[in-house]
Amino acid sequence: MTDYEMRKIAKMQAMYLAEALKTDDELMDLVYPPRLMNIEEAAEYLRIPVSTIYQKANEIPHEKVGKRLVFSDRGLIRWMKHDGCVMNKRAVHIPMSRKVM
Repeated sequence: MTDYEMRKIAKMQAMYLAEALKTDDELMDLVYPPRLMNIEEAAEYLRIPVSTIYQKANEIPHEKVGKRLVFSDRGLIRWMKHDGCVMNKRAVHIPMSRKVM
């Protein structure tokens, strides 16, 4: 096999993997494990008060480990994109209808 053929195969595999990562969360978790956070870290990540997370706990994806709430960065990002979490001016998500000039 020539050098050119090996590079072409590697490029095709990279493109296939990139496409799979766009659609397959499980594969993404294998390649890049999610960052797990406690409630204080999640509040800092979202730039909202801890009290707001407690108020919206039924909406924000999380797992309960004993008495503690555990959040993943992917779950928070998915929640922001799909469920619209604009809660205040400091929130990470900016609505698409807002025009920036």
